[in-house]
Amino acid sequence: MTHSAGPPPPGRRGPSLRRRLTPHGSRAFVLGICMAVGGLAGGVRSAMDGNGIWTALGILGVGVLGVVLTVAWIMTYAREH
Repeated sequence: MTHSAGPPPPGRRGPSLRRRLTPHGSRAFVLGICMAVGGLAGGVRSAMDGNGIWTALGILGVGVLGVVLTVAWIMTYAREH
């Protein structure tokens, strides 16, 4: 074995923070779709039922985050492939 102790050589650094924060797996895509559909539909339903503006906005916020996650995954996928 030729393992050496210490930091990796300059060309073999770990992934950057930006790479770690971008969604890569298909699970992130499925989670984003579920959040988007459930959040947007649930927020509209909550507003129609009259549960309160803050409840409706909170559920809609989950839907918006799901849309953002899905779009980020699609952009990452397109950039890598």
